[in-house]
Amino acid sequence: MDITIISCLTSNCGIGRYTEQLAATVHQKHNQLKLYRKNEGNAPFIHAYKHRSFKNLKHLVAPYYLKNAIQHTDSTVWHADNIDAFSALIWSGKGKKKKKVVTIHDTIPLLYPHDHWWETSAFNYHLKKSAKEADVIVTVSHTSKKDLIEKANINENKIEVVYNGIDHEMLFPSEEKKIHKRFNIRYIGGLGAVHKNAVALIETARELKQRGFEFDMEIGSGVAHHTVLPELTKKYGLEANIHFKGFIPDSQLQTFLSEADVFLYPSLYEGFGFPPLEAMACGTAVVSSDTGSLAEILPKGALLSAPEPAALADAVIKIAQDNTLKTRLEKEAIENAKSFSWQKTASQMLEIYRA
Repeated sequence: MDITIISCLTSNCGIGRYTEQLAATVHQKHNQLKLYRKNEGNAPFIHAYKHRSFKNLKHLVAPYYLKNAIQHTDSTVWHADNIDAFSALIWSGKGKKKKKVVTIHDTIPLLYPHDHWWETSAFNYHLKKSAKEADVIVTVSHTSKKDLIEKANINENKIEVVYNGIDHEMLFPSEEKKIHKRFNIRYIGGLGAVHKNAVALIETARELKQRGFEFDMEIGSGVAHHTVLPELTKKYGLEANIHFKGFIPDSQLQTFLSEADVFLYPSLYEGFGFPPLEAMACGTAVVSSDTGSLAEILPKGALLSAPEPAALADAVIKIAQDNTLKTRLEKEAIENAKSFSWQKTASQMLEIYRA
């Protein structure tokens, strides 16, 4: 069985992390694997291809470069890590009479349409192509499966749920928690997309300050200056409380997550949701919204609430004022994160490839 995973993305996003970890772990178990991705990566199984970046046209242009890259290879199993990569496979003609697998991570663009009409059109095109021509559709939660059935009208018998994993060699609890002068709240993840609800971070901070709660909030992301968040921080007089830390590289991620008193995640919708689970793997209690798949993947180790600032603030204060609760959530968080591993993900995926 010759397996080829194909991607239109880089590693600096949730799907990119999925692709990198899945390919590396499957390769450990089955060395007849190739990964085609944009020009990055040093592993021998990675075949990098040249591309040009077109900011708002990437979902239209990237598959063209991938299509060209795979013209001179063949495989018994093709796995596209996202629907744009699957379209590239179909355009290339290489998937004829071969097993074709596609991962559809979520239906977020159907719930929260893109700002530009051509991005929405591209998503719909790639989605329909994948739903029609894939032999197996993999998705990353039962919530996403339900949404694909109800919102994209995909046959449920075609969909397999395989949870994402967590890299426990990179993300693990520290032996001792750092002691902060003020209660430390941290976040890492997207800031610009509507469904990330990042404005609620600032609104929750405002709520906490109005209640006289002493805290620091550290926000990890490289795009804060492209959003309204710094402006809102200044408007509400929260400059002494909120600190924009910029992009957190993998080498610093464990420290950033493990040192927090609580990880706050106000997202309106997730197909899976890496950041809160990564915080859990580092032994940090989580306050999260209860929307999308989050209640599914965070059954313990987190206080779940409505995504409104007042409710999120209530949960943060509850943890801060009850050390017994905080300690219990930290222990449960570690156990919950252990149930997600790339070894398990790769084993389930190999079963799908072989079926």
